Amino acid sequence: MMMENLFSTIEREIAIFGRRAEAIRIAYLSHSDFDRSTYLLLRQLEHEGPLAIKALADALLLDISTASRQTAALETKGFVEKLSDPNDARVKLLQITELGRQELLAFAKAREAFYAGLLEDWNEEECRQFGESLARFNRTMEERRRVNKSE
Repeated sequence: MMMENLFSTIEREIAIFGRRAEAIRIAYLSHSDFDRSTYLLLRQLEHEGPLAIKALADALLLDISTASRQTAALETKGFVEKLSDPNDARVKLLQITELGRQELLAFAKAREAFYAGLLEDWNEEECRQFGESLARFNRTMEERRRVNKSE
């Protein structure tokens, strides 16, 4: 297969993947208080610890107004809380609450179970390779974004 055909296939499959992943999330992973933004915001706070809104927005490639609106909704649901930054009391940090952590864990387990069922016909090595390739692809995209941002 010529390289340009290979990249055409990759481009097409990524587009299809994005569309199907969202359709599957809506159809099979419905959870009353979770949408994609809730999941991603809580995962970031769980992984990185308390963050200022700007740092959270930057990590998720959101503008501050979008991140503020989304985190305000999470605060209303009791999934996050604000703390004062110990280094600068004027700065507020967002932290995941115990309720947010419990809900995130339940949703993540549902997602894992869904993907385990979806890939039940794949052997362990195929799943491992797919996961490693996706992780590498995501790292490459992030590295490219950082290089382009700094230029």
